Amino acid sequence: MLGPILENIAENYEGKIIVAKMSVEDNQETPAKFNIMSIPAVKLFKHGEVVDEFVGARSEDDIKEFVDKHL
Repeated sequence: MLGPILENIAENYEGKIIVAKMSVEDNQETPAKFNIMSIPAVKLFKHGEVVDEFVGARSEDDIKEFVDKHL
């Protein structure tokens, strides 16, 4: 459900942000490292540090606001 929205965000913000997906089944150490307890979990990194995050589905407009406040 969130995938297509994030793909649109990636296209609309090309050159400004990098959107990456990761399988928690294939990468079990990383979710533990970032205390991910449920999915979808979205983390926004800036200079290698998590600066914001949310869990669960959001509208495209909400995600644009989420991203814009960090640009």
